[in-house]
Amino acid sequence: MRSILSAALVGVLLLMSSTIQAQSKPSIGVRAGIGTDVNLGIAYGVGGNFLLSLPSNSVELGIVLFGGSFEETTDEAIHSYEETTDVFVFGAMANYLIGYDVEQPGTFFIVGFGLASMSVEWEEKSSTDESLGPLLPGGGSMQSADGTAAGTIFNLGVGQSFKGRFDVRLEIPVILSFSAPGESSSVIPTAMLTAGYRF
Repeated sequence: MRSILSAALVGVLLLMSSTIQAQSKPSIGVRAGIGTDVNLGIAYGVGGNFLLSLPSNSVELGIVLFGGSFEETTDEAIHSYEETTDVFVFGAMANYLIGYDVEQPGTFFIVGFGLASMSVEWEEKSSTDESLGPLLPGGGSMQSADGTAAGTIFNLGVGQSFKGRFDVRLEIPVILSFSAPGESSSVIPTAMLTAGYRF
């Protein structure tokens, strides 16, 4: 799976390179944003991209770096559990921008898909359940796992462009991991508010 992902990432990068060479004036952009997940964890991201203009819409190809720390508390019978998942994602994204014109202000919509390699650190603690693993000093126990995994990113959003090649977007990237370590969630839905500038 990792070899397939690596080959796909290389393919996307080659496509980006050939497209840049084909355009006489490539439009390069940068983005950054902050957001959350369904449990109000912290998410953040940065990236670089370039724009392929089509007759009525545009395709944005780029590299994204995404990180987040997500917590979840669950209760089972008499025990309470706290899970923490830290994720760092490196991905190649393609976003189809519906109604976007780099030279004209207006509202547009985003539909995107990407391939990703991610590093995941997962930990679960309970102050009452001693069956998870190593015992905690104050009572209870914990278990943890970490590793890397391949995955995909699905993205939906809406944006507003302004004069001066600046835009803001509300995006909902959903990260799907193929082999999440431990008992960490394989699906991470997030909501991101991002800002970008195009040169």
